[in-house]
Amino acid sequence: MKYYFFKISLFLILISSISCGDIDSIHEQYLQGEQVYAGKLDTLEIRPGYYRAQLEGQTQFLGNSNQIIIEYDDQTDIYDINENNIQDGIYKLILPELEEKSYEFTVTTQDEIGNLSVSQTVAGFAIGDVFVSDQDPREIIDFSFENDGTYANFYGNAQSENVIYTLVDYENELEQITRDTVFFDDSKLRLQQFKPEGVLNTTSVIQSGLNGIDSIELATLNYIMPELPYTELNKNFMSLVNMPSDNPGTYNNANPQDYLFDNTISWNGDDTQTYNSGPAAVPSHFTVDLGVMTTLRRVDINMISPEIDQNYNATNIQVWGRDNIDFAQTPIGDQDDFINSGWILLHEQEINGSETDFASFIVEPTSSPTRFVRIRTTSSVSNDGFKFTEIGFYGENTMPFEINKENMTIIQMPSDNPGTAYSANPSLYLFDNNNLYSGDEFGYHSGENAIPGYFTIDLGTTTYLQRLDLDFRPTWSFNGNTPTEIEIWSREDLVNAETGTNFESSGNNVISEPTSSELLEAAGWTMIYSSNLDGQNISYADLEINSVIKSRYIKIRYVNTVGGSGCQFIEIGALGFGSFLEN
Repeated sequence: MKYYFFKISLFLILISSISCGDIDSIHEQYLQGEQVYAGKLDTLEIRPGYYRAQLEGQTQFLGNSNQIIIEYDDQTDIYDINENNIQDGIYKLILPELEEKSYEFTVTTQDEIGNLSVSQTVAGFAIGDVFVSDQDPREIIDFSFENDGTYANFYGNAQSENVIYTLVDYENELEQITRDTVFFDDSKLRLQQFKPEGVLNTTSVIQSGLNGIDSIELATLNYIMPELPYTELNKNFMSLVNMPSDNPGTYNNANPQDYLFDNTISWNGDDTQTYNSGPAAVPSHFTVDLGVMTTLRRVDINMISPEIDQNYNATNIQVWGRDNIDFAQTPIGDQDDFINSGWILLHEQEINGSETDFASFIVEPTSSPTRFVRIRTTSSVSNDGFKFTEIGFYGENTMPFEINKENMTIIQMPSDNPGTAYSANPSLYLFDNNNLYSGDEFGYHSGENAIPGYFTIDLGTTTYLQRLDLDFRPTWSFNGNTPTEIEIWSREDLVNAETGTNFESSGNNVISEPTSSELLEAAGWTMIYSSNLDGQNISYADLEINSVIKSRYIKIRYVNTVGGSGCQFIEIGALGFGSFLEN
């Protein structure tokens, strides 16, 4: 009983010890109501930048908050929130002038009446020069020549995971700089009309870390582009053939023979300086003698600027080739006719003629060389006619072609030694493709007392003479008539070409005075080759002429021989660049 009384008394004492003021204070807290928080950003993210960062957050719960408070490293920054910072429901804020390191940012928003949001902490970082110095640019492995062009090949993007693209600047054929871009997933870049052995520079651009906001250029790498496996063919050697089914391209006074290979690509509005097919001429074609034997690898075609007139620009072109034009005529002139006549389709190219005035395409190499090229236009912008201002060809393994011996003849000029001593018949046997000695009659024989002397050959075509192949009487038979000193003289025509002296002989002996080199020069002949030969030990000689002037007629002048009396030739062949026949 006493125990229960004691507990009740203690309870009454405790109650009485609480003051009236304390009770009022507790009651007041409940009377104030719940705490009000401002709207906040959701799904916060820090995107790294170069000595800066970007805060991003979704605004669906932002409410009427109009300020944001950023706290980090004992620093507090306050920024306004306005429409300029919000795009597609995302608030974006640049945090400038940050050191290169990691951060923890405390983010709080505040509304118009001063209420604060619940604070959020988000981690992030800013990059700087240390990060940049650790990045590797994408490098070029090598250059490759493929059927559709020349490529610069790059290491895979794993080499430089932060590289987003690489700028490539290289010299082109016009001595200008072409800029292209290799993106993250690209492994190679096709080089358009690049300058062989020209400079190529690459500048890789990195992102400022994963999902970074900045792009930073790394140090530029320098390369030298390779030599092409093919070279541009000399346009001086080219000519139009004008076969029966060809469109000559001379509509409206056009002169393609003079202007299609003159290295002038611009058009001044004068059709004279073009190849002009004329109206209702699609499809049609023309034939070019390259003037060389080559493995054709590339064709360039220049047309009219679309800003001037796009209607006559080609939209589809075929390139056909042959090594000769024997039985190459195409009476019908369609594709099947080409094939049946031995033409080989080397390439077909679609061209956006309404937007470009230039087309360049790579030709896949063939097993046999090409000398004659047929350009067939199957469509144009207007599908009426087409015009070209310039055309160029590129090839590899280029070499001169053999002059057709069937067209080569002896020209008997008054001062020439006819070479008919000892019953020799040079006109019949000197170009018969037989270099075997069977007796004096099978070739050219000067006779005795004939040193020096010469004779004249009509090559049958005007050409840039590159080589003469001479067969002499074999050493096992007799070497006394083999030349030890020889000259080759050249002219394009025979107008006023006579030296003024007449050749005379008695039987097999020459009795006229030898013709001098001075007289040849005075008559307009040009010496294109001179050499000493080991006549004692040779039965043939291949003379590398490499003439840079056109020759139709040549004089072979034997200045001296082993025996010093006579000279003999068994067979003669010639190789040249370009074949320019008179129309």
